[in-house]
Amino acid sequence: MSEELNSAKTELLEKVKGLVEKAKGDATNDASAKIEAKAVELAAKIEKSADKAEFDSFKDAIAKQVDALELKLKNNAESKTKEVVSIKQAILNSIEEQRESIDKIVKSDGKQTEPLYLKAAVTMGLNNTIEAGSTFQTITQNTGIVSVIRQRQERYLANVSVGSTTAKHALWVEEEDAQGTPIFIGEGDTKTQLSVLYKEKTMPVGKIAVYGKVTTEMLADAGQLASYVQNNLLKRVSVVTENQLLTGDGTGDNLKGLKTYATTFSAGALALAVDNANEFDVLNAMALQVEIANGIPTAVFVHPSTIAKMKTLKSSSNEPLYKQYTDFAGDMVIYGMRVIATTAVTAGEFIGGDTSVANVLFREGLSIQIGMDGNDFTQNKKTILVEQRLVQFVSANDTPVIVKGVFSTAKAALETA
Repeated sequence: MSEELNSAKTELLEKVKGLVEKAKGDATNDASAKIEAKAVELAAKIEKSADKAEFDSFKDAIAKQVDALELKLKNNAESKTKEVVSIKQAILNSIEEQRESIDKIVKSDGKQTEPLYLKAAVTMGLNNTIEAGSTFQTITQNTGIVSVIRQRQERYLANVSVGSTTAKHALWVEEEDAQGTPIFIGEGDTKTQLSVLYKEKTMPVGKIAVYGKVTTEMLADAGQLASYVQNNLLKRVSVVTENQLLTGDGTGDNLKGLKTYATTFSAGALALAVDNANEFDVLNAMALQVEIANGIPTAVFVHPSTIAKMKTLKSSSNEPLYKQYTDFAGDMVIYGMRVIATTAVTAGEFIGGDTSVANVLFREGLSIQIGMDGNDFTQNKKTILVEQRLVQFVSANDTPVIVKGVFSTAKAALETA
């Protein structure tokens, strides 16, 4: 074997064997075990090569595989340190982090020197929750199950542009008054001058805050406390926030919702041109309106009862029409636009289009504080405060690609005379 070949093989072989040792260090991880096995296989291939031409033919490929395996091994190690938890579990974890402080408060009969920070309309305690029912008996065992008032699933934020801000006002710049037209010119001809006016626009950050009162006895029970914060405070704040993001009128302390920004539906080229116009035709025309306004239709929010009605519409051969608009995931898609069911929209109405132009910026995400308010000290209670600060804006240049309307009115506008 030539010295040149031996040197090249040794260098790559050491790198592969180093990978084997790293993988062995995490033998309990199945992914690491597979990486080790692959590395051993590569090492064997290197050791068997006796010809330089043969080695040169695969050395680069092996080097790339080793780099990829090392990256995968690193990602595996990092993922083991990241714990994906639910909101409730996150609250429980935060409670445990504050356990020493909470225990001091409980043991001192509610005395508290500073607020606790955790990452209902009535005072919650055993006497008005578990023990309040007429069926409570001394032989009863608490199952730990709490049946909460059902709230809808929020779907708005997943379909718009979400970010953060550190100021009291969000600022953006809009182009206005564009002048001049680009043209093709001949050699030596004068170029066309273009100009545009830029204007700064702002929107103030809004705040939503609620509080609830709990007894120090409930404060000592991490499970009950976490459930109360999640189901009675955080969830209700999130639902009201979504209402504001969709339909807030922008007056007073209200957010300016998507509906306030939206352009009213126009039948356009399809006006009085559709026989037996139905809800599918309306959303098709709406998406066309968005595209003509140079937007890309992405999502439309519709009340569940409207979607249920759409699923009853049938073709002349009695085939359900909605099946023609269903993708592999079971979602209804019209003109490339996802139809999203939510009771945040009034029955019979629709709003959506290129929803990526809606910008939601959080100055403060959901924050939780535990402290004292009013006569909490004398009544052995604690006040839990939940706050959130955010702003939403849509540039005036983008409002044409957000469309709102009423199905009955839109169908009439499409229907042939």
